[in-house]
Amino acid sequence: MPELIRSVVSRMRVYFRDRRLSPRLNIRLLFSVSVCRSANGDGVWRSGNGNGTQHRERVLRGHTRDIGVGGLGLNVPQVHLDGHHLAAGERELRLKLELPGGPITMLVIPRHYERLEEAELGCNYLIGAEISQMDDEDRERYSSFIAQGLEGKL
Repeated sequence: MPELIRSVVSRMRVYFRDRRLSPRLNIRLLFSVSVCRSANGDGVWRSGNGNGTQHRERVLRGHTRDIGVGGLGLNVPQVHLDGHHLAAGERELRLKLELPGGPITMLVIPRHYERLEEAELGCNYLIGAEISQMDDEDRERYSSFIAQGLEGKL
């Protein structure tokens, strides 16, 4: 039933014209995403098992549907990773986005998701995510990439 509700909301958004504040660049870029486990008090998110020891970070790979200054549309093959629902609650995700000049890293918060009627390159779900944190250098590269794309220079 929740899938049906998400689908209806998504279609209504398209019907009533998407009201995003910032323009989006429709582009397919590869990314990997992992679940942020905990913060250690210094504001830096790390993966781990919660007791201070690190284990191999599990990642899910996908591609973007569109990107904007404030958020991204992420196509993923599944919405569960390492026992966690990617789009549940306010869970932050670490996203490594492959830009032509090299990868950038950011933290994102999923705001909605929906199951796609037809899989796109093996991806069955679309997650709409808001960018919550990115270092200044990566933000500059990301914003510049979007601006160039919107001007038709890509």
